[in-house]
Amino acid sequence: MCFLAVLMLKRMIDETIFANLLRGLGFRVEIRDGVVEAWRDSAEIRARVEGDRLDIETDDYGPQCMKDYERILRGLIELDLDPKVIYFKSPYVYAYEKKRGKTKKLLESLDLEAEEVYSGRCG
Repeated sequence: MCFLAVLMLKRMIDETIFANLLRGLGFRVEIRDGVVEAWRDSAEIRARVEGDRLDIETDDYGPQCMKDYERILRGLIELDLDPKVIYFKSPYVYAYEKKRGKTKKLLESLDLEAEEVYSGRCG
């Protein structure tokens, strides 16, 4: 897993709106049983939209995942959905954050506040 994120949105959306956002980012998209599945190259994203809550999970596919996360958040902001990150877990980010510091800068650039939590059992 590259990341698992739970976002609260300003208003309710449906799977089609989120699927269209992903298509605009270059993903092939299918909606199955209320789950949006998207692929591009080796990247895979699974998302569940429940009203104003959006759960997104990716598989493990390297540094591109954080760029995709940023593009998804910026897309949601452009749709005036004001995404608030409720939960974010990423063993990938933890492994590389100390070296690069990019995640903290990304969250700050998106005007998002984050509380860092680490457990020795993580990742």
